[in-house]
Amino acid sequence: MITEEHLTGFLMMHAGFRAEFGRLAEACANPRDDTHEELLEEQLALVLDMLHAHHAHEDAVLWPTLAGRAPQAADVLAELESEHAVLDPLIAAASDRGVPLPGRAPTLRRLHEVVNEHLDHEERAVVPLMLRHLTLDDVEADKRRAMDDFGRRRVPVIFGWLASSADAGLLAASYADLPVVARLMFRLFWWPAYRRRFTRLYGTTAPANALLES
Repeated sequence: MITEEHLTGFLMMHAGFRAEFGRLAEACANPRDDTHEELLEEQLALVLDMLHAHHAHEDAVLWPTLAGRAPQAADVLAELESEHAVLDPLIAAASDRGVPLPGRAPTLRRLHEVVNEHLDHEERAVVPLMLRHLTLDDVEADKRRAMDDFGRRRVPVIFGWLASSADAGLLAASYADLPVVARLMFRLFWWPAYRRRFTRLYGTTAPANALLES
């Protein structure tokens, strides 16, 4: 049996999705210049890719695993999968570079709303199932899959994005779970670099965090 601490990675991704589409909707409504617009496109593409990978893993692996171990949950898992399908047209519209960023800002605002509603439902319905029915081996396999989805070159930016989105308790649990070398790299290089990126993206400073900045 696992504990909620074992689900830190899963919940960190949720925190990232909860925050970033709202930030992007506001910034994309009025890019400052071509350089800012391209950075916003890059950030948007990254977060949409991570959302797609997260949902694809749930549909292909996590939901079938839980349905096999908790057959009584099959209906709610099917409902959550159907919510992914509702999100797909919004994701496609947000990805359409044929539409200028300001034209996609309303889609991003709607995506922000629908993603948060979906994640609320998912955390109410699925986290208790995960705690009862997943094993440590399942969790470790998910971690390996997530790192494959990230890709080594994108890890610093993804870690920075997630750290800018999580509350202090979730971030502390995630940080403690990193290997020592990754913690050192994150504190000394990845987080300072992401704070600069955050300012370029959103025109303000990233949320302060005593854990990373002490």
